[in-house]
Parts: sequence; structure tokens; C-alpha cells
Amino acid sequence: MSPRRLAQMRLAPGPSAPGRARRFLEDTCGRWTALDFVADAALVVSELVTNAVRHAGTEMRIALELRDGTLTVSVHDGGPGLPRVIPAAERRLGGRGLAIVVRLAEAWGVAVGDDGGKAVWCRLRPRAAAAVGAQWARWKGSQDAWSV
Repeated sequence: MSPRRLAQMRLAPGPSAPGRARRFLEDTCGRWTALDFVADAALVVSELVTNAVRHAGTEMRIALELRDGTLTVSVHDGGPGLPRVIPAAERRLGGRGLAIVVRLAEAWGVAVGDDGGKAVWCRLRPRAAAAVGAQWARWKGSQDAWSV
């Protein structure tokens, strides 16, 4: 059993929040020597933070937990309402964020807080090291294109 690692960050809502969340994820996984998670987790954290900015518009807390070979990513915001996966036939502009999370995650869910907000979380497994290395290099090379 591997030791439990936990890191958290608070973010103000705004256009820079997804990029700041990705950098936090990248730095944290680097410190934890857990780069096998970065490719999927960067996409997941971007989608969850973007949803919180768009739909809640409140300060948010990003939490990362590494335990027993899985990475749990959660984004807590103070907004009311619960997220839902929008079926492909109903999507217009956008609406793919949670569908992406569902596809990449081993499990996901929503925990409603006593404060009226909620935490959307997902659990990820690492990708094969060879595939991650190639994706990581591409992602790092296109980091400017990811900035929001």
C-alpha cells in the first residue's frame, strides 16, 4: 500500500483558472513522481474547472489525492445545481466537458456540501508509461495553446 498524498489549491473564477489548475496538477504530479497521470488528469482538471467557472462562478478548491495507484481529482465550488452529462444529440456549442471526464475516469461523482456547493470528483488510473511519455511531450510542446 502506497502512502496517501494530498494537495489542494484555491482558485478565483476567471479565464486563467483552467491554466492555473493544469500547472498545479503538473507541478504536484512532478513532485510526487506520478507523471503517468498527467495526460488524462490535465484534461480532466481543465474540464472540471472550466465547468465551475462557467456554471458556478464562485471561488473553487482543487484537491488532488494520490493513493494506492489512483489519482482522485476534485473541484469544489459554491454554486447550486448538479452537473449532468449531456447526451451527444443534445449538445450545441460546448457541453462535452463532463462526457470527457466520464470517458477518462475509472469512477466519478458529485458530493453535495453543507455549504450549498458541491465537489465534482473523478478517479484516474495511470496510463502506460510509453504512451504517456509521448503525450506528455506533445502536451508540454502545445502548452501555450492550452492556456485559457
